[in-house]
Amino acid sequence: MSRGTPVFAAFVMAALVFVPVAGLAAGEDEQAYVIVAVGDIAQEQLPRNNPNRNQYDDVADLIYDMGADRFLMLGDGQHNDGTLENYMKFYDPYFSKVRDITCPTVGNHDYYSSDTAEGYFAYFGELAHGPNGYYSFDIGPWHVIALNSQISRWYDHTVPGTPAYDQHQWLLADLAVHPEDQHAGIIAYMHHPTYDWEVYDGASWFYSYEIEPQLHLWQTLFDHGVDMVLSGHNHNYQRWVPQDAAGNYNPDGVMQFVVGTGGSYISSFPTNDKPVNLVTNFESDFGALRLTLHEDCYDFEFITLGGEILDSGYGIECLK
Repeated sequence: MSRGTPVFAAFVMAALVFVPVAGLAAGEDEQAYVIVAVGDIAQEQLPRNNPNRNQYDDVADLIYDMGADRFLMLGDGQHNDGTLENYMKFYDPYFSKVRDITCPTVGNHDYYSSDTAEGYFAYFGELAHGPNGYYSFDIGPWHVIALNSQISRWYDHTVPGTPAYDQHQWLLADLAVHPEDQHAGIIAYMHHPTYDWEVYDGASWFYSYEIEPQLHLWQTLFDHGVDMVLSGHNHNYQRWVPQDAAGNYNPDGVMQFVVGTGGSYISSFPTNDKPVNLVTNFESDFGALRLTLHEDCYDFEFITLGGEILDSGYGIECLK
């Protein structure tokens, strides 16, 4: 999706006017592709009848029933420790049925018991693209990039030879051979969100640990016309306005979705004022983000376990 194209049909800084996507079906000659994305999924307990915890079996059913072409697992597929044993005991019995469409990215909990995320890479095998888990692929005319946000926290991306440096150089090279003008759009996903309501709680240590280490990734994505970044980590749903790497609204910026509603538990938002660039947020339901990718646009829906659409919208090109 080329720069200069508004992301939504109508956009005002203080509010977003959008229309439900029903009726925006692909034309008869168009092939549309469906991506479902969510992270923060299984716990070290089997699913149980608690509306606020351990509903990941129902999330697996929701994803399966959507008939998606790809499932982007946004990190922390297994809490609290992403060991192979835990993945096999808790995550696998429910999510193995969508394994053949799963494109995972690694989360911080995968590193809790191993500084190489051994359990994660053993469980997902070739799907994880080890040893550091960044890779890309095309789905129709769209380009999709998976990144490892954890190594950007542990290593200095400016020091040659570090995993963070190698990832950034790989990202630059990947975007160079996949320019925005050769794709309908570009999507990136990584576990940690660059912008997050928690960042605005005034804790400087939080910003310096969670945000600063990955600003170089956001800058690179912004410079190369990436449309959106999908993340998990916080166990709620957030949709942000298009932003530049400084966190300023920019109509040509990168839009961010935080979808940490995969069934583990739901986190409440801070009590400080809601950030002005945060458009929509929910702390009430487990669910998943469904993206329908068309030849020159996209639409999105956040769908709960009960089938309710809490958030929806589309690229303005879908109206043409």
